[in-house]
Amino acid sequence: MRMSRKIVAVLAAVAVAVLLPSPAQAHGQLAFSDPVDRSTLTEPRESVRLVFTEKPNPAAYFTVKAPDGTRVDHGWSGGEPKPLPSPVQELTLRDGNWEPQLYKTGFPAVIPVSHWPQTGVYTITYLSVASDSDRVSGEIRFDYQGKITAAPAGWQPPTNQPDPLLLGQTAPPPPAASGNSITVSATAPAEPDSPTWPYWALAGLVAALAVGGVLVHRRRTAR
Repeated sequence: MRMSRKIVAVLAAVAVAVLLPSPAQAHGQLAFSDPVDRSTLTEPRESVRLVFTEKPNPAAYFTVKAPDGTRVDHGWSGGEPKPLPSPVQELTLRDGNWEPQLYKTGFPAVIPVSHWPQTGVYTITYLSVASDSDRVSGEIRFDYQGKITAAPAGWQPPTNQPDPLLLGQTAPPPPAASGNSITVSATAPAEPDSPTWPYWALAGLVAALAVGGVLVHRRRTAR
């Protein structure tokens, strides 16, 4: 029985090593936001800012939603790069090994806010692809307790959706960006938590080996 448990433990460790994804924090991740996550904002402002460790992709997708889910964002633009208050450590793949690297410059995305229709929790979402094809996504939530402001004349909430490439879908490549902008890779990775079929096949193989090992050991000990 002790040997059976050892066999299962070893095979379980192999399964974990096979199924766990590689480090995702490689490039272009969020360094900080203004307002910060879970903070309280008491005055209306014209825009919110997300600061990344590299220039946001031209196809990046941002939204700002009021407590009732209504979008109050309208586009975004890149701000002037500035030194980060404190360096951010991310992982870089070098010669097959993930090594830490410090990033000292922040690259902002400025998202205009049309108006503040309610008090309560607002949500900023972001979706992009970094220069090394890593997916960059997440959300910031903050509590707005400031003055209620009216929508601009003729305001219509935006209905645009993310570029298919940001979702890992097949689509024609976007036009090349000018200057030093980073373009979306045509081979953008799938969701980190959506393993492809080889992982499931390996998981099944590991499970079969675990059961087989236990049965073989029991037969030997029964003799």
